[in-house]
Amino acid sequence: MAESRRTFLKQSAATVAAVSLTGCAPGERAAETEGDALSRTDGTTPVPLPAATLRGVAEAVLPDELGEDGRERAVRAFERWSEALEPVAELSHPYLVPEIRYSGPDPRPGWAAQLEGLEKECESRHGVSLSDLEVPGRRELLARPLADTGPGLGAPQNADHVAAALLAHFFGSAIATDLCYGRAIRRELCRSIEGAEEEPAPLGAAP
Repeated sequence: MAESRRTFLKQSAATVAAVSLTGCAPGERAAETEGDALSRTDGTTPVPLPAATLRGVAEAVLPDELGEDGRERAVRAFERWSEALEPVAELSHPYLVPEIRYSGPDPRPGWAAQLEGLEKECESRHGVSLSDLEVPGRRELLARPLADTGPGLGAPQNADHVAAALLAHFFGSAIATDLCYGRAIRRELCRSIEGAEEEPAPLGAAP
């Protein structure tokens, strides 16, 4: 695994661990509603990602300090987001710029194949499903494909591997921003003008 990725994940996990002591629950409303407003408009059915295997991956790569409930909310937000992806969709561009750019191809068939491949490799090497394998064993299986993705996380839809996509989606979320700063920034929620000049309250502070 590239050094920059290891450093980023270690720092992020350490931040989550420190903030978790304040009593912040990662399952805030922002995590529950993230992606709910998105919907498919092209009439196609998104490629489903194997739910049990995806959760087995999440337990291995997402910060332990999220806990089971917070991790499940993060996975469900990722699932909603991936179901709403529109491959080769026209991207917004500046006014009076004639060039039209499009998003990349659908990554979900590849991600689904990766999850199925992980299950087969796990069964072959350990004789159990991925979710039944101890977490250190899962991390060992994921170490090589994650190392092959290169440094940095980038946009989740551009991730070469589903584990990297899951990480990128989580660390790009409003919840992760709050955890990294230790403040209730709530960057994806509309706030009233009243109190806008005040610093966001520390996580876990009484309203």
